[in-house]
Amino acid sequence: MNGVVIKQIGDISIGDSAYFAKTVTEADVMMFAMLSGDYASHHVDESFAQTTLFKSRIAHGMLTAGLICPVLRLLCGDGSTTRSQEIAFKSAVLLNDTVTVKGEVTEVSEDDKVVTIEVVCTKQGHVEGDRPLVLGTFKQALVV
Repeated sequence: MNGVVIKQIGDISIGDSAYFAKTVTEADVMMFAMLSGDYASHHVDESFAQTTLFKSRIAHGMLTAGLICPVLRLLCGDGSTTRSQEIAFKSAVLLNDTVTVKGEVTEVSEDDKVVTIEVVCTKQGHVEGDRPLVLGTFKQALVV
């Protein structure tokens, strides 16, 4: 299992953190539209998007939420699955924004092998006090 990372519950501690960053491109948005079937105009039509609050096309919220997955893997390994998630979308991701995801372990339950991770997604230029893009709480179950 080359490249596969398996963690045991004892390998994970409160305060562990991980980061992932990606610039969201035109190709990402169009591929997500094709995959999901979500061709809403504010995602794919620049003329329409210019008439919206954001004055630009925006990435799909679930595309942005998907950028959290690498952080969950880094913290809990490949032998984990998402048991539950709470996500609050606070701002939009425009094309060519760089999204940075930070996850921090806030709880480890050895009895049921579940790890709680608090997640904050921000974009380039973010300073303390700025509105985040996404806030989330994820419960990852270790299944291996």
